[in-house]
Amino acid sequence: MATGTQKAIFLGPDGEVSIKEVSQDYKPTGNQALVKVKYSAINPADLRHSYMGLHGSVAGYEWAGTAIEVGDSSPFTVGQDLFGMVEVAANKPQYLGAHQNLLVADGTQHTWALPKGLSPEVAVGMPVAVQTVADALFNAFGFGFPEANISGSDAANTAILIWGGASSVGAAAIQIAKTVGFNPIFTTASKHNHASLEKLGAMQCFDYRSPEVVQEIKAAVAKSGKKLRVVFDAVSANIPVLGTVVPEGAISTAELGRQSCSEDVPEKDLLLCGVLPVPTDPTWKFCLGVRNYGDKLEALGGMAQDPEFPVRMNKFIVWLVANHEKHWQQALRITKVKGAEEGVRQIRRVFGGGASMEKVLIERPL
Repeated sequence: MATGTQKAIFLGPDGEVSIKEVSQDYKPTGNQALVKVKYSAINPADLRHSYMGLHGSVAGYEWAGTAIEVGDSSPFTVGQDLFGMVEVAANKPQYLGAHQNLLVADGTQHTWALPKGLSPEVAVGMPVAVQTVADALFNAFGFGFPEANISGSDAANTAILIWGGASSVGAAAIQIAKTVGFNPIFTTASKHNHASLEKLGAMQCFDYRSPEVVQEIKAAVAKSGKKLRVVFDAVSANIPVLGTVVPEGAISTAELGRQSCSEDVPEKDLLLCGVLPVPTDPTWKFCLGVRNYGDKLEALGGMAQDPEFPVRMNKFIVWLVANHEKHWQQALRITKVKGAEEGVRQIRRVFGGGASMEKVLIERPL
């Protein structure tokens, strides 16, 4: 059992992150493990979730570290290297927060043993992106992946547009879409990122800044001989929800994505999903980076969910971790920062959209 206090990055009800001294009197029970954190990764949700009422706790979701104590029924062992993410919930206990030196990994749904050949620096950035994409492809869209025992429609040779391919989620989506069988894969990004995204599996990239980007995508789709009805918005930009400030006259990525679909595809056949809800267009679904087991989403006030959704997400990430050498590559530049003060600054930068093809990690100790 750890005792005393530790430095942590705290998310307040005002939507601000700050540095606090918090208790570290953590004792793992049951299937839990007390983890000495080596790295935590920064995500836009570290700040954005305050707008969902998910605040008043230690910030951060993704972590990698070593088990230093385990509960009496834990599947993990002392000294074992682990990685994972903490549960998303309102009023969550203090030990569930990645941006601190010690945390408690709460069970096995969101904690995985670090396999041979996967470094903690790479593993720490996988959970949120991979599970977000899995929620979109396998739950929102209903595609299957027999290799991971996930039932559903066959994605083979289905065209897909991934808006925001240079984001953490977007880069993951390109790789996973390729693994699942989507073809062709189209994506948008800044021009200087196109070559990197094509290496990941994108057939063609488009400059999202181009005033003709929708027409360019439509022309490429027509040339491919396919119909575009599947769009995954990995950035959900310019949508006025959860603290997003939309510049006057800006067009949302959701609207641009929908406009890019083949015109002769009936609305009922469109499959559209983004990382944020689109209040003005019910055709769009939104996906999550984590779902608790059960038929109610604790993070969204008990909203009903299909209890199979979190099971399908977990099946895929377990499969991907086991097969990472063939099906996962570190696409984003890793930036390591030291100290809680710099961590706070980087959390604000990432939330503001300042990270492109980049994953920011906070080293320990804080």
